[in-house]
Amino acid sequence: MNYTSLLTFFIIGLFFYILYTIFYSAFREVGFSKLEAAVIVFGSLLGGALNITLFTYQNWTIAINVGGAVIPILVSIYLLAKQRCTWRALLGIGIVAFFTYNVTWVSSTGVTSPFPLWLIPPAVASVFSLLSCYKRPKHAAPVAYISGTLGVLVGADVFHLPDILALPATSEITASIGGAAIFDMVFLAGIIAVLIDALFVGRRRSQ
Repeated sequence: MNYTSLLTFFIIGLFFYILYTIFYSAFREVGFSKLEAAVIVFGSLLGGALNITLFTYQNWTIAINVGGAVIPILVSIYLLAKQRCTWRALLGIGIVAFFTYNVTWVSSTGVTSPFPLWLIPPAVASVFSLLSCYKRPKHAAPVAYISGTLGVLVGADVFHLPDILALPATSEITASIGGAAIFDMVFLAGIIAVLIDALFVGRRRSQ
């Protein structure tokens, strides 16, 4: 192995290490232990390749992605039970879902959203959580994560499901909730929203 290959390998490894550190820090900010945060990050990334079939409709097979939907839903349910911020989170999900629906659309490749429009849902989730949890800043990060992830899932996949099923399918096609491009959007929505919250809440605490 020459020096160029070693340098390339080092840069790629450093890049993924930085990404892991960012994702890990976000879940730690939400309130998970070191082990739990590591399991969630690796589980989400590895689970992105796994789909569970829900039902079939004509030539369509509707599935749910483990990393992009099942894990975020389970994490959100856990946070709802632990943090007791149900009304804020539900309202946040509705607001983020509205914005997500309006910045996504159905194409032949599935539900998509171009850059920078896909940044709007996590920004909305973060702003909402900061405002709604102003007097309870410790709830801001969990509300941001729940609103960001579930809001994107509902707005992008659930609201667009009738449009997906209306597309002509001459052969068997699988549409995965939380999969494909939406996996990235769901995963990053929660991470970005939490990190923005951590930045502003941290500044408030230091003042």
